[in-house]
Amino acid sequence: MNDPTFIIIGAHKAATTSLHYYLKQHPQVYLIPNKGEDILTQRKIKSIEDADKYLEQYKDATNEIALGEVSSVYLHADGVAQRIKHLFPDVKIIAVLRNPADRAYSHACFKKKYSRKELKELQSKLLELTNFIEPGYYYAHLTNYFKLFPREQIKIMLYDELVSRPDYFIKELFTFIGVDPNFEVQRDRIYHKGKLKPNLVTRLTLQLLRSNQQLKHFFQFILKRILPQLKQLIDQIVEPPIPPLSVQARRKLIKIYQDDIVQLQELTGLDCSHWLNV
Repeated sequence: MNDPTFIIIGAHKAATTSLHYYLKQHPQVYLIPNKGEDILTQRKIKSIEDADKYLEQYKDATNEIALGEVSSVYLHADGVAQRIKHLFPDVKIIAVLRNPADRAYSHACFKKKYSRKELKELQSKLLELTNFIEPGYYYAHLTNYFKLFPREQIKIMLYDELVSRPDYFIKELFTFIGVDPNFEVQRDRIYHKGKLKPNLVTRLTLQLLRSNQQLKHFFQFILKRILPQLKQLIDQIVEPPIPPLSVQARRKLIKIYQDDIVQLQELTGLDCSHWLNV
């Protein structure tokens, strides 16, 4: 049965869905069919025999060089580092890290759509929402992996670099997992961006379109076939992107993450000092 050669362990809200999309395009890469099942978080998987359900996901792999999975939760999920080491000691581990303050805010906004008023309330109480805060303690979580795996099996990458230099980032990723780094991927999708809750007028308009199929099909034809740029503009009006994190909220988040960021830099050798800027 095929074993994985690499696993992306997170972080949550650090473009893992986009990375899954890019990796899936590479002819030398086999990814498990369903991202998000995160089977290795199941505590009952403790032995190779117990892992059959997980390995079933690789049964259709043929001549691919690199076999793997992209998870957004393995970085911070309890016991997963130990489970991976026990089952697949030679696997390569990749973590993509995003500014933890931005990550926490994006994570919270991803769970539901908020009105502007609700969003202000969310920012003010974000520190109390530990399920959004805890995944951002990267040093604490990565220490588990660095204790178990040789450094040459671990690659830490920054979300900022994927945004600013995507071609370089993707080439580095391909090189690390051992596939052709010069393969060019299509980068035409952006996933899971938070949106504001539509206002009353927008909701009524959407209701009208849903109830009138002919009108709906007409608009779909116009937007998809004739005016793609207008579609993008209308999307932003119908579901405007969430406003940035307030300075006050960012300052509070940086304060709680500060020590972890400093320790992360010492552990990885990466420069994350810009995360400390308000």
